[in-house]
Amino acid sequence: MTQKGERRNRGAGPQQGGMSRRAARERAISILYEARIKEILPTEVLAGEGEGLADALTVRIVKGVSSMRGELDAQIAGHSISWGFERLPITAVCILEAAIWELIDGGLSAAVVIDEAVELAKTFGEPANAKFVNAVLSRVATELGRLPRPPEGSATE
Repeated sequence: MTQKGERRNRGAGPQQGGMSRRAARERAISILYEARIKEILPTEVLAGEGEGLADALTVRIVKGVSSMRGELDAQIAGHSISWGFERLPITAVCILEAAIWELIDGGLSAAVVIDEAVELAKTFGEPANAKFVNAVLSRVATELGRLPRPPEGSATE
């Protein structure tokens, strides 16, 4: 195997103390997605898989989103200026729920949370989803006081 391939494989597996933060977020998004499709709570999906088998960050995100889903979805709907909540792609909703929960949790800078969410949107959706995720999260982060307010008259989205 080439060095390039070896590097890629090394980064794909678990790292010390569990999976990478990116992989943990991806797993959380998958759990949130499955819960939406099955119309059950994300914690039910997590329990069905064996909570002890999931990475600690995955568990925190899934439990956090489960406990605040109504509030998170209201934030998404309120900041989705040109889209009705019911029209949003499920993957975008799941990414936004997880990212807004992380913004509220405050464990990471807003810029890191938004960047990770945008990258996940690029991975799991169409390019337009990434722009939409960025715009919604920027609005939410500003409202939460995690980002400075844009100057008057500047356009977002």
